Amino acid sequence: MHSVAIVGANLAGGRAAEALRQAGFDGQITLIGEEPLRPYERPPLSKELLWNTAEAPNNFFLQDEGWYAENRIDLLLNTRVEALDLNAGGVRLSGGSLVTADKVLLATGGHARKLNLAGADCANVHYLRTRDDATRMALDLRQGARVVIVGMGVIGAEVAASAIKLGCEVTAIEPLAAPMERALGKRFGLWLGEQHSKRGVRTYFNRGVTGFKFADGRVSAVEIDDGTLIPCDAVVVGVGIIPATSLAIDAGLTVNNGIVVDRRCQTSSPIVFAAGDVAEQDGFFGGRFRQETYQNAADQAQAAALAMLGHEVDYCKPMWYWSDQFDLNIQFCGQIPVEAEIVVRGDVESNAFVAFFLSGNTIEGVLTVNRAADMGIGKRLVERRVIASADRLADADVSLRELLKQTA
Repeated sequence: MHSVAIVGANLAGGRAAEALRQAGFDGQITLIGEEPLRPYERPPLSKELLWNTAEAPNNFFLQDEGWYAENRIDLLLNTRVEALDLNAGGVRLSGGSLVTADKVLLATGGHARKLNLAGADCANVHYLRTRDDATRMALDLRQGARVVIVGMGVIGAEVAASAIKLGCEVTAIEPLAAPMERALGKRFGLWLGEQHSKRGVRTYFNRGVTGFKFADGRVSAVEIDDGTLIPCDAVVVGVGIIPATSLAIDAGLTVNNGIVVDRRCQTSSPIVFAAGDVAEQDGFFGGRFRQETYQNAADQAQAAALAMLGHEVDYCKPMWYWSDQFDLNIQFCGQIPVEAEIVVRGDVESNAFVAFFLSGNTIEGVLTVNRAADMGIGKRLVERRVIASADRLADADVSLRELLKQTA
């Protein structure tokens, strides 16, 4: 192999380029991105960049500006890939030129899902996916601003917490019974909802948005399905992403809820690989799904890079994510079984605890709140499918390390 083209100059694309060089690949690497910025991390977009835009510009790039030239990586920014041209052996750019490549990595991520409502594209309706999105949003999150959050998944909940920190009046609307319910389960979703309410977020759960009211070309109020009108200065929408699969579809690759890949991160074409938010992969507990997490994007991209180089790769990891909201560090690894038995260590009321989610006596999920050190072992408990009784897990005299040792 002499050349690789990476479509997506983001976390996954950037980590793949790094991994190729670290593994000794000496050929041509072309990293292509639609944004004007070199690869950066997205977690600060809903937090640090909103809190202090002036001091945040350069603290979350993956590499210094000169690193790409020093490592002979051709970085094509503000550039759109129009098509995979597998017959010609490469990718076609928007101007028609061909970037030749022996292997192609699709790290195209996704696009923020927009509301299907009149006014959903008004200037004060914000969707958070890029740094430019965050910069525009920050202008509206000013002291005293009335901000309505639509959707309380991870992004919505984090922006709600940031808006409270900035002195905004925040109202959140969520069609489920609690924030982050899909990620945390109902019990701890309700716990998180209480934390938001205690800190000043006005919440409407089990409610949907039915329309907007307008004044001077901006959204002035949000209407929910019980007829309530919520006045606002800005709206932040966090209702998920749509995976960017059009290149794969047009090239005839297998696509479901994402670009389908095997455990080598290879698509249905032997020369095309995919990684990150766009890739539908084998689930650690069975089935197939997309992982929209920071760690998966980084780890899967590294696995894809090695697979392209011909290394033995078998990538299949349980989901792990974290979220920082207010003074809460929330981390979760694994899955929550449908009828999980839940065992808690620590004090939920003091917001410092670990929760275990059991299927039978097998640990399938671990949640930590303000106990980040415990997640290091918690991840391994899930990865090793450790078996432990509820009584043993509840016994504070039995350390997590002891539980791990029983499978060593």
